[in-house]
Amino acid sequence: MGRIEKEAFVFLLLMLLRTFQTCLAASNTQQPKRRESLSVSSSSSSNGPGSSVFPIFGNVYPDGLYYVSVSIGNPPKKYFLDIDTGSDLTWVQCDAPCVSCYNGPHPPYKPARNKLVFCKDPLCAASPSLIPYTCEEPRDQCDYQITYADGSFSDGVLVRDTFSLRMSSGSLAQPSLTFGCGYNQGGSSSTSTLMTDGVLGLGNGKSSILSQLRGLNLVRNVTGHCISGQGGGYLFFGDSIIPSSGVTWTPMSHNRFHKYSPGPMNIIFGKQPIGVKDLLVVFDSGSTYTYFASQPYQAFVSMGRGNVCLGILNGSEGGLQDLNIIGDISLQDLMVIYDNEKQKIGWVRENCNRLPTSGTALF
Repeated sequence: MGRIEKEAFVFLLLMLLRTFQTCLAASNTQQPKRRESLSVSSSSSSNGPGSSVFPIFGNVYPDGLYYVSVSIGNPPKKYFLDIDTGSDLTWVQCDAPCVSCYNGPHPPYKPARNKLVFCKDPLCAASPSLIPYTCEEPRDQCDYQITYADGSFSDGVLVRDTFSLRMSSGSLAQPSLTFGCGYNQGGSSSTSTLMTDGVLGLGNGKSSILSQLRGLNLVRNVTGHCISGQGGGYLFFGDSIIPSSGVTWTPMSHNRFHKYSPGPMNIIFGKQPIGVKDLLVVFDSGSTYTYFASQPYQAFVSMGRGNVCLGILNGSEGGLQDLNIIGDISLQDLMVIYDNEKQKIGWVRENCNRLPTSGTALF
């Protein structure tokens, strides 16, 4: 990363830290959500790429998460999914039958047998699993097992079904997409288990819904979110609503294990460096708070925040080691853009309370 780009990112962090309006009581033992990944194959479409916009619901406090409404199946049924740029796999609670499901806002998704993804599919060998991959019979189902850093987990099978999307052209797209049918969930007492039906993985891996839509030529491989400090906001696929000017851009890190990372950063408190340089940082909408590794966290606190509450926690105590996560509390009132086509991340001040009028998804 060049000097100007690095300074731009440092300025972003400072701007975020100086403009928080919400003071939260948070324990250092709270865990961020980090996700696993898998690969998927997809077909193409003759339609040109467009965009789709989803209204965001939720807030940092008291809900502690942001989610969107997604319509799956034919006829479409509504599901609330936790938006997560830190993972690839999208999954919903599933009656397959359900071994252990929490009491979500909607009845579990019930797949038809012809919706199952077989283990012979190339994506199955790369699916998150705690057991060695085997495919004894080509028409066996494709299982996944995924565990998150906060101790929550989802076990299930991969399926394909239609998603209903309203495109910027006004047309209704109903692509067939691969996602997880989770029939065994647990390990977390988070309120997200009461407010959502699963996770919308927006990482840049081949299994993500975004990558699949790009493979179908429905949208460009660009996504982003505008999270309002007052609650709500919007999520978008494609690049048609991105401002033509005013966006600060920085190259996207090529470390595939860390999803959306702008590379190393430095932290400056006011105008004074805290003395810790080249920190590995990740943007993760699946984490409510921001997490610094132990060394930068202690250095930051020692600079003197007084009674200011910034929602920044010690990530090393949460098992993140040297990873630093920029979570929802630090991304409010900004349009944040993840451009996988050009391999860059951008941000710009935006009124996240105003939903773009074109390309609004069904909900």
